[in-house]
Amino acid sequence: MTETATAEIGFWSELDDQVLACLRDGPTSTRDLAHRLGLSPGGATSLLLMLAAEGKIRVTGVELADTA
Repeated sequence: MTETATAEIGFWSELDDQVLACLRDGPTSTRDLAHRLGLSPGGATSLLLMLAAEGKIRVTGVELADTA
């Protein structure tokens, strides 16, 4: 594995850990999670969907977007 690939895996692992730590505090909105992690709401949504696909979290809520 290259040094770049190892660094990318470390980045994603650290980000996963940060998300899981935030969720251990209790349920939160995607917007609040994004703010806490310095991500865009879309970026946080993508990350949450990846974690759900890996079976690390469960997504239990959905709401209308502000533009709907």
